[in-house]
Amino acid sequence: MAKFRRTALLALSFCLFWLGVPEAKGPVMLSLDVPPGKWKAVRLKDLPKDAVVAVAVESSGEISVVLLDSPGYGRFPTLERPLFLGQVEKTLSFSVSVPAADSYFLVFDNRSGQQTRALSVAVRAARGGVDQIQAADAILRRFEQQLHQLFIFEPFALGIERCGAPKAFTGTGSVDLCAEYVHHLADSVGDKASAQAALAFSLFHEVARVLLAQWHHPLTSSKATADELATVLMIMLNQEQQAAAAANYFLKNPSTSQTLSKLFQSDRHPLSGERARTVLRWLKDPGFARRWQGFLVPHMQTAFLETLQRQPRAWTDRSLVEKELSAREKRTPPGAPGPAKRQDAFLLLQ
Repeated sequence: MAKFRRTALLALSFCLFWLGVPEAKGPVMLSLDVPPGKWKAVRLKDLPKDAVVAVAVESSGEISVVLLDSPGYGRFPTLERPLFLGQVEKTLSFSVSVPAADSYFLVFDNRSGQQTRALSVAVRAARGGVDQIQAADAILRRFEQQLHQLFIFEPFALGIERCGAPKAFTGTGSVDLCAEYVHHLADSVGDKASAQAALAFSLFHEVARVLLAQWHHPLTSSKATADELATVLMIMLNQEQQAAAAANYFLKNPSTSQTLSKLFQSDRHPLSGERARTVLRWLKDPGFARRWQGFLVPHMQTAFLETLQRQPRAWTDRSLVEKELSAREKRTPPGAPGPAKRQDAFLLLQ
């Protein structure tokens, strides 16, 4: 975690609290008080072009928040084209991509206030790499193809977008991954393989959440149930190593999970240390994925069921598969075309 250097700069009618954040490190958690009639600032030092700055603020009352480049900060309190200007009442979060390599300043302005404001701030600057988004999109596209070949469900959006705030997903009935989460997760984890594994588990968790709702599971809103189904899906798609890599990383690095969860205001993404330990326990249980087959088999594509009937996997409940196939055959009217056969379903499980 980056360490901040505190430097008293000026002591006039305002107060500047200068915190130098070296390059793209963090996230960093701050607690500070801004007296009435004054302001305090955080310096984000030497950010590269296109760096993604994510900020989450909790305040005891109303206060203005401004993000400025170096020339804009030099003109403060005159404001000319700030990168961000907002008002906090209780909480505020936002994300901005910086247009040029420079130092930037996050200003908390209480000059019009009558009371001291107590602030809790999470701030982080991450490199905004195109390759990170391309890798995430590749995971999404492959995952989408596999889902349609294995399961029957109402199509839902699966994509990446800039959310303008530190969020992992948009939180709608779709699975819209926020580019900000991709950038900050990649930078925080550092190791490319671990970062991709962590992102993969987040994606499986969100898809599991949507499928649980579509398929009317009694524990649709349960975070633990979404973790369970995500782990089952990863086992079924031969992604156990990815699931284990994500869980092992966050088990060994709980502070990264805690600070990212606070910055992104999510108790789902990324995995907490406790949830990671549970995922590893599930992965070691040879009967874990099989116990979910009673819920999943009715939602499987017929071609996939036929593949499992011919070549069952360790988690396959053959009696359930045969029962479901028999029921579907009885429901097909005489002379009606049968379900389209897919020859490639089992290849996905190799």
